[in-house]
Amino acid sequence: MSLFISYIVGFVLLISLGIFAISGSTLVLFILFPLFLIMICNSGVLDKSEHSSSQLNYIDYGMALEYSRLLDKIMQREKFYLIQNLKIDEISKHLMLTSKELDYILQKAKRKSFNQYLDDLRVTEVKEMINIPEYENCDLECLAESCGFSNFNDFESALCRVYNTNPQEFREQFIEQDV
Repeated sequence: MSLFISYIVGFVLLISLGIFAISGSTLVLFILFPLFLIMICNSGVLDKSEHSSSQLNYIDYGMALEYSRLLDKIMQREKFYLIQNLKIDEISKHLMLTSKELDYILQKAKRKSFNQYLDDLRVTEVKEMINIPEYENCDLECLAESCGFSNFNDFESALCRVYNTNPQEFREQFIEQDV
């Protein structure tokens, strides 16, 4: 919403309330109300429309790469991906983006959905944990759950997508590498 339209709405509101004379308090109202409207509209409270890809075209490939690098740093430092049932809304707030913008950035920069991105991080974490001696005797189901997968089937499908293998071959592959 533009500032001009906000002032018109504010002026119409003042007239509809019967305030014709501009005093100190109505002047403050006349100045603050449009700014309040702009703030509400920019926060997305009034605009519930879905972002189309044409509305997100201001995010070019370079900007998408920068945001994806920032996302990678945040995820590696904070390890949010270990949280089961993590939602894109929870992460997009850390980047001061909407969930639609973050989804668009992941598609543009990484060619992945948010869930695929999380699954990649989680599978990598399981892979690293297998190589830690303390977790050597843990079964993959326990490791997968501790790395954020809500169930073993999700881990199996992610493993198949990322490494094109099943859990048994995955474990054997890393045991063989250690020998």
